[in-house]
Amino acid sequence: MDLIRCLQYVLHRGRETEGRKIRETSSRSPELQLLTQPGTTRVSPAGLVSFRPTPLHWFPFDSNSTPLPRRTSLFPLLQRSLTLTMAAPNGLARIETHGKKKHENGVCHDDSAAPVRAQTIDELHSLQRKRSAPTTPIKDGAASPFAAALSEEERHRQQLQSISASLASLTRETGPKVVKGDPARKGEAAAKGAPPTPQKHHQHHHPAAPTIAVSDSSLKFTHVLYNLSPGELYEQAIKYEKGSFITSNGALATLSGAKTGRSPRDKRVVKDEAAAQDLWWGKGSPNIEMDEHTFLTNRERAVDYLNSLDKVFVNDQFLNWDPENRIKVRIISARAYHSLFMHNMCIRPTDEELESFGTPDFTIYNAGQFPCNRYTHYMTSSTSVDINLARREMVILGTQYAGEMKKGLFGVMHYLMPKRGILSLHSGCNMGKDGDVALFFGLSGTGKTTLSTDHNRLLIGDDEHCWSDNGVSNIEGGCYAKCIDLSQEKEPDIWNAIKFGTVLENVVFDEHTREVDYTDKSVTGKHPQNTDPFFDRSHAS
Repeated sequence: MDLIRCLQYVLHRGRETEGRKIRETSSRSPELQLLTQPGTTRVSPAGLVSFRPTPLHWFPFDSNSTPLPRRTSLFPLLQRSLTLTMAAPNGLARIETHGKKKHENGVCHDDSAAPVRAQTIDELHSLQRKRSAPTTPIKDGAASPFAAALSEEERHRQQLQSISASLASLTRETGPKVVKGDPARKGEAAAKGAPPTPQKHHQHHHPAAPTIAVSDSSLKFTHVLYNLSPGELYEQAIKYEKGSFITSNGALATLSGAKTGRSPRDKRVVKDEAAAQDLWWGKGSPNIEMDEHTFLTNRERAVDYLNSLDKVFVNDQFLNWDPENRIKVRIISARAYHSLFMHNMCIRPTDEELESFGTPDFTIYNAGQFPCNRYTHYMTSSTSVDINLARREMVILGTQYAGEMKKGLFGVMHYLMPKRGILSLHSGCNMGKDGDVALFFGLSGTGKTTLSTDHNRLLIGDDEHCWSDNGVSNIEGGCYAKCIDLSQEKEPDIWNAIKFGTVLENVVFDEHTREVDYTDKSVTGKHPQNTDPFFDRSHAS
C-alpha cells in the first residue's frame, strides 16, 4: 500500500519520493511517461495509466537521476499489473488490480527469485542459526583418550543424568525428567529425549515405614538451558524477565528485586562435627549456625521450586585459575541474569575441560524468587542463604541479589584452600611489566577494583585471590565493581569495560536514550553503593 500511495502522490504532485525519482514529462502530453526501472508506465490521453514493472527488483535513483548500484526487493504487489484511473484534478487516482495471466496449466509461476530452501517459517528460522558442536561433560573416571569414543547421544545422556541428580529430591527415588533446550522450542526439546527412568519393582512396606513421595513434578519435564552464551542470555532476560533492558553501552540492566544488597543476618552455616572444629563460632563471629535437618528442609523447598519451573539455567564452571587447586562448581538458577552473572564471575571451561567435567565439587541452588518458610527453625525472615560444607551445597531463598552467589563461593574457598596450605585473600591484584605483583586489601567498596585496574599494569583480579607456592592466582573469571558516581574521567578502565556481556544491577537509565545515570540512587535507596556492574575480566585487560 505504501508504493500505491507513493504513485498516487507523484502522479498529482510531481515530487521526488524517498530516494527514487519518478518524474512527469508533461501533465498535458498525450503520453505521460513515468521513469521507473526496469518497468515503464504510460498514460493515455483518456487518463488511463498502464503500469507493468519487471517483478520484484528495482533500481532507486539519486538526485541526478542516476540509477544506484544496489538492488532492493520490491513489494510482492508489483507482481501484478496495475490500472490507475485518473480522477478529478484535486482527487486521488482510483486503483484497480488485475491478476497476472496464468500459464496453460492454470498455475502462475514466479521465477524472479531463487526458491527458499525452507518449507516452513520455523524451518527458515532454524537455517538462520548455525549449529555449533555441542560439548557434554562425562562421568568421573573417563580418561580423555576414551572421551572421543563416546557417541554424542551417550554424552548427552550422561550430562542430563548428572543435572537430574543435582536436582533430585532427597525423598524420591529418581531425579526429575530433564531435557535440554528452551521450552519455547518444544520441537527441539522433545527430540532430545530424557534419561531413561529405571524400572521400579513392587515392594511391600511395613505400614509404619516411610514411603517415597510422588507428586505431579515427576510427570513433567524440566528444560535445562545449559552454559548459554551472553547473547542467548540477553534474549532470555529481555523476553521473560521484567525490568531487563539493553543500555546504550550494550550492557544488560537488571533489577534484583526487594533486596539490593547482601543479607548477612540471614546467612546460615550447617554446624556439624567438622564445621564445629574448623569454623569460628560464638560472639562476634559472622557464622550463624543451623542444623542439618533445617538445611535439608530449605534444600527441598528450593529444589521443588526449581523443578516446578518450565526451565532452569545451569552453569558448569571453575573457581581458581591455578589448575592444580581449582574446584568445579555447578550453579542452578531460575533467572537468565543470574546465569549471566556467574558466566562472567566464574571461569569458563574449554570444550575439552567440559567433556571431562563430571560431578561438580560444589553446587548452588538459587531459588531466590521463592521465600523460605518463616516457621522453619533458625529462620528469622523470608530470606535464607544456607551453606552445607559437608554436602558441598548452597541454597538461596528469598533474595535475588546476585552477590550472594559470589560471596557464598568465596566463603567456601576460604574454607577449602587453607586445608591445602593455600592462603585465600580478599584483595585486588595486578602485575607490572617486570613481573612485580601488587596486592590491594580492603573491604567491599573501598577501592580495590579501582586500584587494580591500572592501565599501566596487567590486571590479575579485582577481589578474590589465592596465594600458594605456585604464585598468586585469581579465584574468579570476572570483575565486580561498585559503579555509583562512576565517571569516564576518574575511572576510564572500568567505564570502558562496561559493554556487551556486562550486567548492570540496580542502575537507573534514561528511558529514551538508554544512557545510564551512575549518580542516581533511586533503586538502591539507603545502599547506594550497591549499583554494580559484573563484567568479564578481559573487558578490563
